[in-house]
Amino acid sequence: MTLVLGSVLGEISQIYEWCLIGLIAAVLAYYHFTWKSALSYWKNRNISGPKPIPIYGNFLSPVLKARPDVEMEWYKKYGRLFGVFTFEKPGLTVADPELVKQILVKDFNAFRNRRTPVTRHSVFSKIMFSARDDDWKRVRAIASPTFTSGKMRKMYALINHCCKDFLNNLDKDVSNGMNEVELKQLMGAYTMDVIASCAFA
Repeated sequence: MTLVLGSVLGEISQIYEWCLIGLIAAVLAYYHFTWKSALSYWKNRNISGPKPIPIYGNFLSPVLKARPDVEMEWYKKYGRLFGVFTFEKPGLTVADPELVKQILVKDFNAFRNRRTPVTRHSVFSKIMFSARDDDWKRVRAIASPTFTSGKMRKMYALINHCCKDFLNNLDKDVSNGMNEVELKQLMGAYTMDVIASCAFA
């Protein structure tokens, strides 16, 4: 009886082992073909770009090295248009000024969603850069009258005045013998000056 029970249990455990091995092989095969298909998205469309790593795509490169440096290397190597991956999600990098103008100005309705993460915060979800689809259209319709060519011309004079103030302050700091300047604070003050002047002037 014990011998038969031991034999049956041995066979059952062997079946479980094979099932487990089969399940692991199936999961690995599924992920291999899924990732292979996802990560060949740009290759299938004849768009060059840096070779992605499974699971991470090209996401690790800007983490390990400064993002501007990495993107400049990619620009020099792959040209003005190249495909990248954030995890398995494809993204197209456009460095051609004419094409950027086409996308952001002429065909803006077709390219209204940005790569910024979707936020559920009531205030931040209303900002044009994080708004999506119909919310983006509504926010853009509200903001567009602010940036007409006539209003931009008026703003130019205000921005120019702020720029002169900024340069005068910088000259004062240099003439007072300052060798180092805290740029973050200085540029923050300049930015606030421009925003306040344009909004309330």
